[in-house]
Amino acid sequence: MADHVSSTIVIKAQPAAILAVIADISRYPDWSEPVKSAEVIETTPAGLPAKARFQAKTTFGKEDYALVYDWVGPNSVTWTMLESDRVRTLDGSYTLTDLGDGSTEVTYDLTVELKVPIPGLLRRKAEDKLVESALYDLKTQVER
Repeated sequence: MADHVSSTIVIKAQPAAILAVIADISRYPDWSEPVKSAEVIETTPAGLPAKARFQAKTTFGKEDYALVYDWVGPNSVTWTMLESDRVRTLDGSYTLTDLGDGSTEVTYDLTVELKVPIPGLLRRKAEDKLVESALYDLKTQVER
């Protein structure tokens, strides 16, 4: 069964600046601790990532996976997993809300289902850590 995790953070930047960092997938290994490699394998006509391949260090070991992106309007991006060895579902989104004071509320939603059984508490802890660290790393990179 898939688990859903959601968290929100406020970043001192406009939505466009945040989306630019999110869209620069090849730079993820520079600022996102778990991501060891990231490569855009297909782009949209607008030059945004449409498909990307990643290698990440997770609580459960190394994971290779590919995602398909959908850039939904000016303030949102969603993704769906294309392939992975140990993960059945890895679907997520960033939704950005301009707060009107030069800062933006960023909500990260993630749905995860593993192919291998992991005890519920351990699995949930790893998912929460993944979402929280993704938001913190994004905030740190954008606010540099």
